[in-house]
Amino acid sequence: MDPILLSIATAAAGSLAGEAAKGIVAAGKFVRERFGGDEGRELVLLRAEAGKIPPEGLAAAIEQDCADDPEFGRALSELVGRPIRISQVDQSGQQVMFQNNFHDGAPKNVVQADRIENLRLD
Repeated sequence: MDPILLSIATAAAGSLAGEAAKGIVAAGKFVRERFGGDEGRELVLLRAEAGKIPPEGLAAAIEQDCADDPEFGRALSELVGRPIRISQVDQSGQQVMFQNNFHDGAPKNVVQADRIENLRLD
């Protein structure tokens, strides 16, 4: 899960400690507005505010909304000033367990595979 989503969830639950970045706080308010308009989402938000679920639970709900509504994800990214990575889910509903992050450009040749079967090196 993207650490920025956890920060947003913490801000939305009202327990962000210390001096928070303005973008994170704005994103937390944005999430509160969105979740406040839906009974199921609001329940998750209220449980996080009350400490009945950890911030990771709220972050997972935010992540799911980002995956379901890419425009919402883009809006959050704009508020925090950096792209938010959303965990990928494969066809069986399992979270993809690998990820590459390249900063300042990628290597010239990169190969990443989930599974390679029947590979022959003759």
